[in-house]
Amino acid sequence: MSTRHIQKSFDDDIQTVHDKILFMAKMVSNELEGCINAFEARDEMGSVESAAADELINASERIIDELIIKAIVIHQPMASDIREFVAALRISKDLERIGDYAKNIANHSSTLDQLDPTGEEQRIIDMGHAVNTMLREVIDAYASKDISLAETIRQQDYDIDELYTKIFSDLLTISTYNGEFAPACTHLSFIARSLERIGDHVTDIAEEIIYLATGEFPQDDRQKADDSAYVKV
Repeated sequence: MSTRHIQKSFDDDIQTVHDKILFMAKMVSNELEGCINAFEARDEMGSVESAAADELINASERIIDELIIKAIVIHQPMASDIREFVAALRISKDLERIGDYAKNIANHSSTLDQLDPTGEEQRIIDMGHAVNTMLREVIDAYASKDISLAETIRQQDYDIDELYTKIFSDLLTISTYNGEFAPACTHLSFIARSLERIGDHVTDIAEEIIYLATGEFPQDDRQKADDSAYVKV
């Protein structure tokens, strides 16, 4: 087989992995959107249906892993060529974890449908939409290898962390002084924490995109605003 045909086969495998990542990412975003919408509408059945999508996401990660391993074994690429596969492996793992957190949100939402609202729900819903917007934007950045967009997304993580810290503090206050809301506040805290962690994984994907395009990870540590562990009432 000629060098040209070998290179084309390698390029085709890279494109296949790229397309699979995009497909998986869109599934994850749709799952997250469904979970947030079900939480907003207090739709228990919608939460259950959204959580069910996680099995397909897990299967997609396994397929991508197998494709990458097979391509590396067949082509034995040089270090400079393997970057696409390394980034794809990490991104698929981040996407799988985002799917897990979306499923957690759906599970907690199902329970919240049976409890009285606390007044903090809308802020968490807004946080959810903001995080899903970040996810959709990072999908676009991956599709086009847009370093500028990836860096913008990376910096947005601070705002998500800061919002989570405020929400966590307010939920703690409500549950402390209004005991009847304590169960709902606990579930809402888990949802907010899941959204904060999704923001972290989206940011990790943004950094993988920068690595993919430049061969280097950002040298500066991104600023964190989550100090919820130190919040006192």
